[in-house]
Amino acid sequence: MIKEQKFLVETNYRWYDISNLSEEDSAKLQAEFNFTPDMISYISDRHERPHYDYDTNTHIHLLVYDVPIWPTTAIMHFTAQPVTFLVSGEDIFTFHNESTSYVFDEFNDRAMREKLSASQDVTELLIKFLLFSSQYFQRAVMQLDVERNKLDQKLSDNINNKDLVKLSNIEKGLVYLASSIQTNLMMLHSLKISELDFTKQAHERLDDVLIEANQSAEMVKISQQVTQTLSATSNNMMNNNLNDTMKFLTVWSLVLTIPTILTGFYGMNVSLPVGHSSSDWITITVAMIFLMGWLIILMKRHHFF
Repeated sequence: MIKEQKFLVETNYRWYDISNLSEEDSAKLQAEFNFTPDMISYISDRHERPHYDYDTNTHIHLLVYDVPIWPTTAIMHFTAQPVTFLVSGEDIFTFHNESTSYVFDEFNDRAMREKLSASQDVTELLIKFLLFSSQYFQRAVMQLDVERNKLDQKLSDNINNKDLVKLSNIEKGLVYLASSIQTNLMMLHSLKISELDFTKQAHERLDDVLIEANQSAEMVKISQQVTQTLSATSNNMMNNNLNDTMKFLTVWSLVLTIPTILTGFYGMNVSLPVGHSSSDWITITVAMIFLMGWLIILMKRHHFF
């Protein structure tokens, strides 16, 4: 659906917001706004990587920019999907789907519309869109940090498989975010040498977007390092607990071997020493307890447990 968004004041530019691009929308964009089939394919591709492109024939600028997608019941970790911006003259077109619509829903607020209306031209409006889109990565990383800190507090207790799955989802989410931020940065750097005629204020805002993206990249990098450390510590603790369990079972299996051997000997129907009196079981029991105690002390001295 193509919708022309209205500003609070009169502007020399127009904003068309397109949600869930349909075939009818594609035909209208090609007929009325001179869009090419290649542009439509870029817009329709949910797996398109962030990049900047300029069509010398139509003089249309295309920008693909990734934004984070919050976890759902179907996909339980952060991912990223592209939003697309097309600048044609003094018109800007924004394209999104259900998953990425939250980026532009925020601009329905009156205060946000006032900020957009203060833009001098379409390039400054574009940079404001990119700036607000970039800030969502920091929100996503901070949410992951909160979830990881909760798991970190449980680390000293008995961390279970459910917690390990959560930790794995955090790691996967950080990988998606890190990849998207890096490709976004490449696209932003390409804007520096693009054919877009930025105003002085738009150039300064572009630097702000780059700073925001670099901060997000640094946050993701630190978060990945901390998460990897937490994951390694969890694995080490589980391995250590497993070793302790195996030591315990090994020691007691050896200790319990002694009564098994003695009772096995004296259960045979053959003549054996100390086996002719009804009170000999006391001697056997004492010998058995002595040997078990001696084995326990010996293993403890050698740090078996």
